[in-house]
Amino acid sequence: YLYRSKFSLTIIGVPKYIPVSMDELKKLIKYSAEMAFGVADEYYRNTTGKGVPTGIGLNTIEMNVQKTNAGMGKGPISGTLMKIMGRYVPALLTMPWEIICPDGNTDMKYVNALLSLARRDLVFMDSVFMTGLVDLMDYIRDNYKMLCNDICHGTISEDVEISESMRKALASQLKPDKARAKELMREFREGFDDPIIPRIWPKMSWVGGIGTGGFYSYTKKMRKYCGKTIPFNNLCYAASECFMAVARHMGDESFVLIPDSGFYEFIPVREVGKSSKTYNINELEIGEDYEIIVTNLSGFYRYRLRDVVRVTGYYNETPLIRFVYRQNQLASIAGEKTNEETLRWAVEHFSLETGVGITDYSVYADTESSPGHYVLLIEPYSKVKKKDIPNLQMVMERTIAFANPSYGTMLKSGILGGLELVILQQQTYQLYREMMAMKGVSPNQIKPVHVIDTPFQKNFFFNLKENYDYEDIL
Repeated sequence: YLYRSKFSLTIIGVPKYIPVSMDELKKLIKYSAEMAFGVADEYYRNTTGKGVPTGIGLNTIEMNVQKTNAGMGKGPISGTLMKIMGRYVPALLTMPWEIICPDGNTDMKYVNALLSLARRDLVFMDSVFMTGLVDLMDYIRDNYKMLCNDICHGTISEDVEISESMRKALASQLKPDKARAKELMREFREGFDDPIIPRIWPKMSWVGGIGTGGFYSYTKKMRKYCGKTIPFNNLCYAASECFMAVARHMGDESFVLIPDSGFYEFIPVREVGKSSKTYNINELEIGEDYEIIVTNLSGFYRYRLRDVVRVTGYYNETPLIRFVYRQNQLASIAGEKTNEETLRWAVEHFSLETGVGITDYSVYADTESSPGHYVLLIEPYSKVKKKDIPNLQMVMERTIAFANPSYGTMLKSGILGGLELVILQQQTYQLYREMMAMKGVSPNQIKPVHVIDTPFQKNFFFNLKENYDYEDIL
């Protein structure tokens, strides 16, 4: 059946595989890769009267498509798309085909950074999620001396883990470029406080990556690297099971539902668990939150993603939707139900009030203490002083209580204990993504952990607290 239907297999989550039909893959190519360039072109025609600047770009997708015992392709769905588009890769990206398909243990951030920095003429950069671009720029910031040295001499650092076959393939792409290395070193030594991307890639025209919802904090950080003038494309709202909606314009945070990518049904959140009635796309109300159910082109029938989306308007007669939160990603001890959207709003306003920039954050519902309480873990952009933590903790608790009145009421009544604020070490979340990649999860599919709900996650994050005496603080 799989062969007759021309299915491939794609990895999802902590590794498991689902079938994907060729019809599904064609829709993905149309609405992801092709749409992204079309949106960029329209933006430049509307703002400059000319099409999008043409040229080469960088992409952080790692394509590790393997074969099953029966010879069927399997791997990340984004990598499968790249394989189908293989003949276009050399004309689009800094990485040639033999390098975009790594074998063995290879530090792909080094490879991508080296090949991208060697080019002055990059015009775009994109990733599945904005985290991929932020991680790459953080890597460049922390390792620019090594990278500039290798560009200068056309060498590959011995301190970087690269398989022998990859080392040979990479060596064939490198030539000594002292002028480029000198130019880069000059810009890097001036620091990263002023946007670095326009200084090292002066032709950079647009940035693409899913940067809404739980990825918003990474979009803010990427904006610091890019400055205000480079437009961002949030690309899409999608899952491995179905590509559901696409950004119609640069900067859009709502997405146009794609009617021909599947059949959609919606349950108003207020009715979930109370009614079996579903609504079609022509029956939705602006401002309403719905759980989305999909029947896709690969055989999934009335599949519950557990995603909640909000209808924000219409594009012609098609609904515009925005991802709000996952129903199974809630912090709740006594029925207060603090979801991802509430946390995101609270953290954003906390950051505005205190001036503490936050790379990412997670909440843990501690039910072993009496009364139960929230532990909010944050990774700040820079070190937080021990003496400031009590005040920051108070502000964060007040902000979450405002965002979720039910939580605030339970705090006042003593049903819930006071919030505990934990400061994480720098690069904690980047380390988590690297750890998950080592466990076999595709880097293209690792999402932020905003609600800690597994023992592994709890042990990982709590073991990376900054070295404060928390008992003394609290």
